[in-house]
Amino acid sequence: MKNKIEVRFICIFIIFLISGQVIYYFSKDKFENLMINKLNVGVSVKLINMINSEMLAVQKGKDIISKDMRMTVAVGCDGMDGMLIVIAAILAFPMILIDKIKGVILGIIVVYLTNLLRIIMLFFILKFYPGYFDYMHTYIGQFIVIFSAGLFFLMWINNISKKNMLNAQ
Repeated sequence: MKNKIEVRFICIFIIFLISGQVIYYFSKDKFENLMINKLNVGVSVKLINMINSEMLAVQKGKDIISKDMRMTVAVGCDGMDGMLIVIAAILAFPMILIDKIKGVILGIIVVYLTNLLRIIMLFFILKFYPGYFDYMHTYIGQFIVIFSAGLFFLMWINNISKKNMLNAQ
């Protein structure tokens, strides 16, 4: 088979991605307080207030509330899809274990920060341009998170390939 390595990567990637989704689905209730309330909503509220202290954003559970609006960060808006894509792709790609560990950690951080940026962006869009919120949330915001995961993976394997070529010389 000519494309054995690529087919192997895709099959392993799909197995890891589906496994991650299943594990997340059955454990999301346990992690909801940490992932959504603390790491996404709590941090987003602090950043929103740093960006614009006049907003007076506060957190109430999964909601970001300001004077005249409320935005809920629901399960699925926590960036986990992007994180699971990065994790599955890096674990499926043939590289040494230490590079996989570093890649997974950095990938999770990149996707998490991208998702925070998405939440903050959506908050300000809802505040100042509410007519664009659904479009930005459904199409642009989700795309940005998934795109950042894919881009990080491509950059990571490119970096690993260059490192391996330098070590081989």
